[in-house]
Parts: sequence; C-alpha cells; structure tokens
Amino acid sequence: MSTEEQRWRLDQLTEQQGAITRAINAVTEGRWTGSDSLEAWLVALSPPLAGQLSPRPPLYERPPPPLEEIGQPHIRWIGSPNHWPGRAAETVCAIVIHTMAGSLAGSDSWLQDPAAQVSYHFGIGLRGQQHQYVHLSDSSWANGILETGHTWPCGPASPNRQTVSIGTEDLGSAAQPVTDEQFRATLEVANLALRTFPSICWLLGHHDISPRTRPSCPGNRWRQSGRFAELAARLNLQTRS
Repeated sequence: MSTEEQRWRLDQLTEQQGAITRAINAVTEGRWTGSDSLEAWLVALSPPLAGQLSPRPPLYERPPPPLEEIGQPHIRWIGSPNHWPGRAAETVCAIVIHTMAGSLAGSDSWLQDPAAQVSYHFGIGLRGQQHQYVHLSDSSWANGILETGHTWPCGPASPNRQTVSIGTEDLGSAAQPVTDEQFRATLEVANLALRTFPSICWLLGHHDISPRTRPSCPGNRWRQSGRFAELAARLNLQTRS
C-alpha cells in the first residue's frame, strides 16, 4: 500500500471515529440531530448508506454555558509524554479540578518527566497563566482509579478516558486562596473543554474519584471558598457535593 493510500485510509478512519463518537454522545444525552445521531453513526460504519437515511430532528438542545465575561484562553503549550493517545471511543463526561500541591513551574518540570507517570490537560497559575500538557483529544493521567467511597457518576470506564483535568497552582499550601486571575483562567479553559465536548455535564474534584488517597483535592481553597460552586454555576454543570 502506498503512502498516499495509507494517509487516505487514516483520514477515513479518523472521520469515522469522530462521527461514531459524536453519535455515542448524542445517544448518551438522549438527543438526536442531523450530524450527531445514530444515522451519522450508521453512515460512518457503512458509507454506502449515505443519502438513504433521514435524520430525526433534535429532541432537545443542551443550553449553552453562560458566556458573559468568559474570555478566550491564551494557552502556552508545554507538553507531557504521560498520556494515552485518543479517548478509546469513551464519552467525555466531566471536568476534574485538582490542586497542585506545588507551583506551576514545578508541575511543568515534573509532568514532562516520563518517570512521573502523571499529567493534567491544563495547569493554571495563580497569576492566570494557562499551560497545556495534553491535547484534549488525548487522555491525561491525572485521575487514577476509582476508589472505595467514590462518587464518580459516569460508569465503569477509566476516569482518565472520560475527563478533562485541570491542575491549579497553590504553592504547596492548602490555605492558598484561588485568586481572581486563577479563577478566570480556569473558567476560560473549562469553557474551551465544554465547547470541545458538549457531552460534559459534571464538574468534579479529584476526591470524587479517589476519596481515600486524594481526600483534599482540590480542597477547601476551592470548596469552602465557594469558588467551585461558582465555577459550576458559570459553566452550567452539575456537582457531586
């Protein structure tokens, strides 16, 4: 097979995977649209069916997140080798907020080390810096495994496959407040994640997934301060607590 043929096959498979993923998300959310539907899924699996199916009108449309005063992110790419390519056709259902237990610069260095075996999609500094370590189309390694007592709402698949993870700088202090700059920057990248994956309906903390080993992540700096609830309200997302 020639290089051109291989590239064509890869492009076709990528297009099919995208259509299937959109269709699965539509089915999961109980909605039907012309481009995000079971019909699109069937066409992706069998292109000769194109033009022979009649898409249903949507049963409903998800309300968009409130956009007033949500700016566009200004992201600096850092990159991390610690991730899985792709999402394994899993539906992305949640944004997970973490506290770094350290600095943004420290995370930049640590997450670029293969020995760390951990990564976020984004890291947000106290001054509002926005660093990205893993592409949204790939699975970061931030959320570990489901532990006893978890409140994970999205089924048995790996939480790493089904989430967008955001680490927030705290300079190693659980008492470090979430600054206004950090909140706005977190809101911007979370809104980007939501627009990339309309299937997201939850805002979670790491403790919702790993209550035994991460009971204080993202901690009171997000929870008791009201910042977590405010973030969920601005994004129109559900929370577990």
